[in-house]
Amino acid sequence: GIGILGIFVHTFESVFLGGKRSVGGGLVVALIFAVTLFGFSLLGAEVDKSVIMAVLGIPLLVMLIGFLGMFRPRRTPLILSDNRARLLNSIFGALFAIILVFNLVPTGLNFFPETDPNRIDINIEGPLGMNVDATNDNIREIQRRIDRLLEEHPETRESIKNIQVNVGIAATGGFGAGVPSPERGRISLNMVDFSDRKESSSQTMARLREAVGTIPDFLIQVEGQEMGPPTGSPVNIEISGPNFNQVERMTREISQMLREARFAGRIPGLVDVRDNVSGGLPEYSIHIDHEKARQFGLTLSDIAQTVRIAVNGLEASTFRDGEDEYDITVRLREEDRDDLDKLGDLTVNSMGLQVPLVSVASFEESDGPGRITRLDLLRTAIVEADAGPGFSGPQVLAEVQDHLEDYRAALPPGYTMKYTGESEDQDESFEFLTLALLISFVLIFLVLLAKFNSLIIPFIIIIAVGLSLLGVFLGMIVTRTEFNVMVFVGIISLAGIVCINNIVLVEYIRQLIDKGLPRMQAIIEAGAIRLRPVLLTALTTILGLIPLTFGIDIDYIGLLTDFDPAFQFGTESTQFWGPMGITIISGLMFATFLTLVIVPVMYSVFESLTGKVSAAYRHRE
Repeated sequence: GIGILGIFVHTFESVFLGGKRSVGGGLVVALIFAVTLFGFSLLGAEVDKSVIMAVLGIPLLVMLIGFLGMFRPRRTPLILSDNRARLLNSIFGALFAIILVFNLVPTGLNFFPETDPNRIDINIEGPLGMNVDATNDNIREIQRRIDRLLEEHPETRESIKNIQVNVGIAATGGFGAGVPSPERGRISLNMVDFSDRKESSSQTMARLREAVGTIPDFLIQVEGQEMGPPTGSPVNIEISGPNFNQVERMTREISQMLREARFAGRIPGLVDVRDNVSGGLPEYSIHIDHEKARQFGLTLSDIAQTVRIAVNGLEASTFRDGEDEYDITVRLREEDRDDLDKLGDLTVNSMGLQVPLVSVASFEESDGPGRITRLDLLRTAIVEADAGPGFSGPQVLAEVQDHLEDYRAALPPGYTMKYTGESEDQDESFEFLTLALLISFVLIFLVLLAKFNSLIIPFIIIIAVGLSLLGVFLGMIVTRTEFNVMVFVGIISLAGIVCINNIVLVEYIRQLIDKGLPRMQAIIEAGAIRLRPVLLTALTTILGLIPLTFGIDIDYIGLLTDFDPAFQFGTESTQFWGPMGITIISGLMFATFLTLVIVPVMYSVFESLTGKVSAAYRHRE
């Protein structure tokens, strides 16, 4: 804490003594930030006022401190007299300031970048036992609502290529996905090409969700096709306990609380609340009087087989028609199978005697179990919900956790609520990537240690890699890029590039010193000679990432044949890969300054400290 406070004090001193140079530097940085934010606003991005104030606040503060320093009569240092110390303190002060701004106006956290889907699916699920005709009637009603939406919004209609409707589908899509269910249906809307859309797919999905609305007893879910790997729902709550009736009650209460919070606007961005607790199929339960059955010499198998043959049928023979064969099944007529009185008239054969079924059993109309899931041997129900367009999954999940905190604290003993799904996958992925980043730093340090046979040089290069995060955070703040897996991958890639540039520079400094040049002269000459390769390495990497990051697309064949380049700014792949490109570009731009300026200064500082420590040690001897 004292060290961080000292860094801020020395940073303030350096900016104050800078005077006109601080004012000019702050003005340049402010103009760069302002132009960048203005460019994003022209592209349709919404830039919040708090973001503008936070981003422009740092350069404006630098300008103010520098302006006050212009009226100081004496230009001598207040505390630090070494230019190297002032520069290094200023860099670390800027890093802490950027981290502070990043916490004040966070860009958000997400698992994978949000992309405009190429297909939008509207999944419809009715109560168990609903026949396919009733499901089809409700899906037709949803179709009529979609048709009205397309009539009212021509831009939405022109963005949709075709619509496909399926009734009686399996629980999950795809070939061999399972047994079709008559109560399920799906409406799939395939979008036109990204460049031909009149509105974004996210906006289309929001309009569809509002237009479809709700249907009593039906669960309707509007979701877009994911570009990344499949993940769980952003909100996935597992309720477990020993008594399933209690678990079912708690699940319905949680679902109702979330639906009420969604419609009341207390949890912005929460959509498609659902659970896997469904009503059971209607069925007839047969209660056997075991005492009477023993008196007639009947077993449970005898009674069950009689009822099974009457309801499900018995294969009696096979009918052959040429090469085709058809099973002949004998069972009761449909009107008899659905009549409890007719089923009660059945007789069970017992040693040549026909015993009426009603003499040994009674019928009761009830509901069978719907769906029971077990996790760790405990009966578990799941409540799920999605995040609407413009809202990140972790952001919505945090609101849900706050809303349900009191309910969770009052759970009975033996019952648990656990947040899993996408948040669990995200935590596991981030933990793995963090471990991978730390291991890469350790391996880089060991390789550099073996290469240079020195502790100082690997330490300097690792510090430079860490300081490159200043550019990463700054780029994320200005471009409002959410922190996600692709950003993490970009940081790992950036570490390798920064290490290569710094190794090239430091190795040449060591070579010049070994040839007999004084340390300061070797540092200056190495910086001048290695300036071109370092700049070219950074420039080629940045230019190579610009088309992927900003979605610059040119039709070269059309340019050569029809003189029509079909220039396009922004593609669907940009939404997924753009965060990684922004991370590498912003980090590399600042890392180049680190390589050419800060690393030589740190090398000089550490060499001076090493010399003084060695001289003091020799003096003691």
